[in-house]
Amino acid sequence: MSFKEQSVSLKGGTVKYLVAGEGQPLLYLHGGGGPSVRAVQEHYAKSFRVFIPTTPGFDGTPVIETVKSMADLADLWAAFIDTAIKAEKVDLLGYSFGGAAAAWLAAKHPGKVDLLVLQAPGGFTPPGSVKVSDDPIERAKSFYKYPERMPKGEEIGVRYKANRQIVSRYYAPHDKALIDRLGDITALTLVLLGTEDKAVPAEAGHLLKAGIKRSFFVYVYDAGHGLETDQATRTAGLVEDFFKRGEVFIVNQGTTKAA
Repeated sequence: MSFKEQSVSLKGGTVKYLVAGEGQPLLYLHGGGGPSVRAVQEHYAKSFRVFIPTTPGFDGTPVIETVKSMADLADLWAAFIDTAIKAEKVDLLGYSFGGAAAAWLAAKHPGKVDLLVLQAPGGFTPPGSVKVSDDPIERAKSFYKYPERMPKGEEIGVRYKANRQIVSRYYAPHDKALIDRLGDITALTLVLLGTEDKAVPAEAGHLLKAGIKRSFFVYVYDAGHGLETDQATRTAGLVEDFFKRGEVFIVNQGTTKAA
């Protein structure tokens, strides 16, 4: 499935995005390394129409001066749903940095989100937690159980280093304002964490499960923070199953090993 690059004019500036597939719209909000298309995104595009916008400022794109926080990003992505996707509501997946943005979007604009996946989401790390190193080698050890599975040319550290400054424009590891609004999320939610995640602790998953009224909390076995790299097949299978089954989502319905 070939993703096409497009752009849309929103209030304050232009947003680039990748799109592919047909069917129910799926808005995918990328992590701190920036947007990318790997096997998992290609898999989703076989069943859904997948939109992957670039957060303003990432990968050298211009910032939008009025968008300065995760809460502001939520408003931007709500406008993106209206203008680029042209849908009343979408399924929503946010990974890491994008998980915080997705949670904000679901809290501020609940009518625009049908089903929600928070995949190793940032913003919920308890105060005082050990900070993940910015050193590329050490960061790879913290983020991935199997860093050697990173696609060639996308080794950890290169893009993240370039995008690090823009991450800090929006992001706080412990976002109390967002935590206080978890009860505003009405979408049925799947929280996914890797059993070996050293960036997002288990406490964050339990916090989300307790705070979001309608939610599942599932571990992906033998995966670190980079679920889509460490366990691509398991992660994609769980997410697809959730988006297709919704309320009747049950882990391990088929022959795939349980996560």
